[in-house]
Amino acid sequence: MSAAIFAIALCSGTLHAVWNFYSKKKASNLPVMVMGLWLANITLLPLSLIIIEYFGFDPRCLPYMILSALADDFYYILIIKSYKLGDISLAYPLSRGTSVLFITIVSMLFMGESVSGPAKRGIALIICGILAFGMSKGYTVRDFLRNIRNQRFAFFLGFTTVAYTLIDKYGVTYSNPLVYYNLKELLAIAVLTPFVFTGNLRTVNGVSKLIKDEWKYAAIIGYGIMVSYGLILSIYALFPDAKASYVTPIREMSVVMGSI
Repeated sequence: MSAAIFAIALCSGTLHAVWNFYSKKKASNLPVMVMGLWLANITLLPLSLIIIEYFGFDPRCLPYMILSALADDFYYILIIKSYKLGDISLAYPLSRGTSVLFITIVSMLFMGESVSGPAKRGIALIICGILAFGMSKGYTVRDFLRNIRNQRFAFFLGFTTVAYTLIDKYGVTYSNPLVYYNLKELLAIAVLTPFVFTGNLRTVNGVSKLIKDEWKYAAIIGYGIMVSYGLILSIYALFPDAKASYVTPIREMSVVMGSI
């Protein structure tokens, strides 16, 4: 693996930990997250349209965008639920550890990626370390079972990460990664918004108050999501031979930063 891939994946992981921290800090407020996503992606849209104007748009990426957008919706809902239910120092490692495990298995069994012996041992150690860290609050059988129950959303969060990561690995082969990310995120949040902005948030005053009170956190979360995952898409676009089974474990160095 090249040093460039390693460095980009590591930067992505660090940014991922930052926006997750602020998401938890805001009591896992889904409207704040969705507002941040709208802010980041609307500001990115003019650049995407310019790229499409000059380089065109391949419609073959559309099925991947749609599937990935739906996976994103489940991801955002589950991440909020997992942070509401549990400690971020437990939920974050568990969700990231399961994603490493699932992506490695799927990449080897169904995508034909070969993983060297030392890499397998390294990935296994990462998975064991992350899961052990995520289940470390309490040492009795009762504590262990309670941790599993409280972090069930974090566990299933790993499935959604696998879904959109592997879908996007193929989707960006037909599209500029910036355009691909921007359009699929706009689709995802367009589907999610009607279910989020309910009650008082259906009124102009409610939305205005949300923007006034939370715009800073929304901006950090929205741009953090955009840049951190945009870096991963850039890896798959710039390095077609990059293996998801290698890139994902490196990105999960974010667990250390997130837990701190």
